[in-house]
Amino acid sequence: MPRVATKESILTHARELFRAGGADRITMRAVAKRVGVTPMAIYRHFDNWDELLEAVIERGHATFLTYLQRALAEPTPAARLARAGQEYLNFALEHPRDYAAMFTHPRVSQAMRGKTPHWRDFATFRFLVDRLRECGDAGLLDLGDPEAAALSTWAQVHGLVSLYVAGRLHLGERDFRALYARSVTDLFRGFGWRGGSPPAATVRHR
Repeated sequence: MPRVATKESILTHARELFRAGGADRITMRAVAKRVGVTPMAIYRHFDNWDELLEAVIERGHATFLTYLQRALAEPTPAARLARAGQEYLNFALEHPRDYAAMFTHPRVSQAMRGKTPHWRDFATFRFLVDRLRECGDAGLLDLGDPEAAALSTWAQVHGLVSLYVAGRLHLGERDFRALYARSVTDLFRGFGWRGGSPPAATVRHR
């Protein structure tokens, strides 16, 4: 009896190919072979390669958000902001292909152009805005615009992580985590942090 491909099984195998070799490893034929169906069966659920890749990337964003949401277990605005920064790094180091595809892969960016929400609308970016806003409301930061501060924060941590993931910094993970923590600490000092040691002053390992 022929196998029936479900949308979830297709996405699961597509993500396995993605984790093994990135976006270029995902083809309709390769996914169909792993699922055990014909390539035409894939098209019953995904109209084309771009749509399948979009689903893979959306699943990566969902995983990313689960990391950030761990920060909500912390008891104070400062601790939640610090934990969010640490979980950002944990996600990038534990899911480097997802991270690269979501933010840096040129082929993915071209395929997703006009199909995904504006970066300001991603739940992960809104999460950072909320953490900064609550620190501002608590008097820890003097923020005129939490979105602008979130963009500056994201630009700094993304730049560091991208350089590290690309092998440009020539540092081991422990040394990179320490550099990341110092960089975030300096950033929030620049924002006028008024709550003692700035967020990310302490490096937290898994």
